[in-house]
Amino acid sequence: MGKITYFGIRHLSPVCAYYLRELLQNEEPGLVLIEGPSDLNGLMDGLVSEEAELPAAILAYTKEPPVETVLYPFAEFSPEYQAILWAKEKGVKARFIDLPSGIALGYYKELRRRAEEAEEEMSSRQSTDEDGDKEDPDSGSPEQNRKLSVYEQIEQLTGIPHDSFWEYTFEGCSDREELASAMEKYGASLREFSEADKDSYKAEHEALRECFMRRMIAEAAAEDPDRNIVVVTGAFHTAAVKEAYSEDDRKKTDAALAGKQNLKDCNATLMPYSYYRLSEHSGYGAGAKAPGYFEILWRCRNASGGAPGGDMAASEYLTRVAAYQRLHGGMASSAQVIEALRLAKELAAMNGGKYPALADLRSSAVTCIGEGSFAEIATAVASTEIGTRIGQMPEGTVCTSVQEDFLRQLKVLKLERFRSSERQDLELDLRENLRVKSQEAAFLDLNRSFFLHRMSVLQTGFSKQEKYRQDTATWAEKWSLQWTPETEIRIVEASLKGDTLEEAAVTVLGEMLRAAENVKQTSAILAKALEAGLTVCVREAIYAVQNSAAGNEAIQDVGCAIGDLSLTVRFGNIRRMDLSGIEPLMERLFLKFCLNLQKECICDEAAAKAILPALATVWDAVQIHEFLDKNRLIHAYMELAEDDMANPLLSGFACGALAERGDIDAEKLYALMERHLAKGMPSADGAYWFEGLAEKNHRALIARLGIWEHLAAYIRSLDEEEFRSAAICLRRTFSTFSPAEKLDIAENICEILGVNATSAAAYVNGTLTEEESQAVHEAEQNAIGDVDDFDFDI
Repeated sequence: MGKITYFGIRHLSPVCAYYLRELLQNEEPGLVLIEGPSDLNGLMDGLVSEEAELPAAILAYTKEPPVETVLYPFAEFSPEYQAILWAKEKGVKARFIDLPSGIALGYYKELRRRAEEAEEEMSSRQSTDEDGDKEDPDSGSPEQNRKLSVYEQIEQLTGIPHDSFWEYTFEGCSDREELASAMEKYGASLREFSEADKDSYKAEHEALRECFMRRMIAEAAAEDPDRNIVVVTGAFHTAAVKEAYSEDDRKKTDAALAGKQNLKDCNATLMPYSYYRLSEHSGYGAGAKAPGYFEILWRCRNASGGAPGGDMAASEYLTRVAAYQRLHGGMASSAQVIEALRLAKELAAMNGGKYPALADLRSSAVTCIGEGSFAEIATAVASTEIGTRIGQMPEGTVCTSVQEDFLRQLKVLKLERFRSSERQDLELDLRENLRVKSQEAAFLDLNRSFFLHRMSVLQTGFSKQEKYRQDTATWAEKWSLQWTPETEIRIVEASLKGDTLEEAAVTVLGEMLRAAENVKQTSAILAKALEAGLTVCVREAIYAVQNSAAGNEAIQDVGCAIGDLSLTVRFGNIRRMDLSGIEPLMERLFLKFCLNLQKECICDEAAAKAILPALATVWDAVQIHEFLDKNRLIHAYMELAEDDMANPLLSGFACGALAERGDIDAEKLYALMERHLAKGMPSADGAYWFEGLAEKNHRALIARLGIWEHLAAYIRSLDEEEFRSAAICLRRTFSTFSPAEKLDIAENICEILGVNATSAAAYVNGTLTEEESQAVHEAEQNAIGDVDDFDFDI
């Protein structure tokens, strides 16, 4: 009869990975059974292919939205990975034996649902307590009521952090028998500490997993009774899967496979992973908080021929920290590294460890290399403990066409170096490069832009557009690029939208168009489609903008749409897109804007602030595009400037815009100023009108001395109460002026008042006397009192 050998492990443990390989080499089994999703055995070959670079992960996901996902990560020092690799090297079969990924997806979906319900119940309870001002003194805080995790209970028992306990007890083992004995006790302890949760949903799921693994082991043994089998599971499960397979196990697993929790409509793929993402599994006791350091442990144990390699790993850790410091301009001497190593060994001995644990090494590095300050070596520690390693899957191993398209585009567009966990900047020149021969090279940056905009539409997190240093450079773009495992997950999710990135982006924008509620939203989507080079979507978006514009749209939305389309037309030649339908669309929106302008500007202050950007946007657009009727807009702005019923902020802006381009003569401008800055007019309205006038072009305003003469005359005509009201608005207006502009204004005022500018500047910039300071303080207190006493008609 064949023999079944069970080997309990901790996921992502270098010592478990090493001695598992040793066991497999000695036992030479005919079959290796591994804890993992039993329906995803087909992904093993890709995971251990020669071209694959770890870390990597198996990603299972549902085919219908909302997408549920579950990840199974692997690193080079993962025992499961080493078992699969050994089986491939020896031509031996390997299989996963855990529950199918569909059941795991259903389980995590149910967990999230229960967590949301618990959160809602907690919020409802807190609301009830607040309304009734009741508090149960025996209920305790949420932190007090929280159950301790298994690993927290171990920490309480041992008196040291769980990670340090693991390194002292397990990573320092010197032979397989010592490790096997320690793992057996460890697994038993984990089960003992988990007894308090045996009635929970999580515990039921763990028991179901063990039933299924017993079933898979029994079926594998029945296939060939003479074959030796090695079973690799987490230490927590080892004792349970050793038990005999029963009829009750069969019934439970049959029910689970046929149950609603099994989300059968799912798929899976291999994906690259990163050490940074592995390090984020800090809430999972079997995870790796410091994968870079665990890689050091793995390589040192292999280099020492199976000996623990603790001293070698400690030396390498401290050397890497020091090397990073030197490379980045910090101070780190060999003497400091030697002293840190001595200190780490002493700390380990004090805690009963044979070799320094990570906590000992970090403490000694802070003390000796950082000279007591963690901040001094924080980045060096992060680089050593976590690192920036990112995996890579060879072509043909990923299972979705969108993933394949992403990798192909990176290669074609020469962006492979940006597939990194470090954020990097990329500047693009969208103009044709005339110094190259091929068309692909000539428009390389343009095609890169299309690709990055499509990635943005899909919200993959890979690309983020930054502000370019020249606002008017329509031919240039700046991007910030960073790959994360979440990027890969978003790309996999995009496979539900299409077979390529382009198709998926078209689908997403189409969904956005159907959900859009106004012309502002549809025009923004049209601009996205043009930026991403999605010709099919552009036509659909133009129709959507036309349909939206036919309704009763707010003038601010119409103005915003004109601004979006104006940018689109300006980019048109650069992006080599057909814009034949854009200009007629802009003309229709422009006509609608002009016809509704005066009516819409009779509004309150809040609406005026929303409309003001639209006035500026349309005014700028008409200066750029000759096909827009500039005279029509000038006439509309003139009517607005002369309309006493219009909001003063907007009529003031219209007047300022006309004055900037010389479309209103000085006599008319000053007449309008006299009308709005008149003694009988509310002072706040006058100041508000001047704020609109100053909004467009400060320099054009400063250059007209007559404007400041009228403003000075207006200020002199106000009594104390009127002045205080106007001063609030005027102060807000002048806060937008630069110091140099304020100095020029002061010179204008000095000229009007006949005051020497130099003397005035010295007076204004001089120190206040004690009497003047007291007067300012009293004025401020009076202003505050006025606000407190003001009747807001509530």
